[in-house]
Amino acid sequence: MALGAAVGFYGGGIVTGRSASLDSLLGLIPGMATPWLGLFGDVDPSIPVEDVEVLRDRLSSQARVDAAVVRYADAAHGFHCDVRPSYSAEAAADAWGRTLDWFDGHLARPEP
Repeated sequence: MALGAAVGFYGGGIVTGRSASLDSLLGLIPGMATPWLGLFGDVDPSIPVEDVEVLRDRLSSQARVDAAVVRYADAAHGFHCDVRPSYSAEAAADAWGRTLDWFDGHLARPEP
């Protein structure tokens, strides 16, 4: 079942799998059925910028649905969680606005 839209905040393991049982997800891009927005921090040591750019390139060339990647130059992993030391109010506010816009642009509204 396809979802109307999805947003991922600092999702690791997409390009470089985590283990033999959690392999890279890049091969799934051509079959994506859900518009997807990915939000990443450039200073996240667990998700290298190079991986994020590989993901962006693959999405651009292989996804058959709307897909986008946004990077935040000064944000670390967990930048949206306001109880973590890595919280970034500026990145979190922008990411939340983009999330709402993404859903607004991709999800159907119920009829009144």
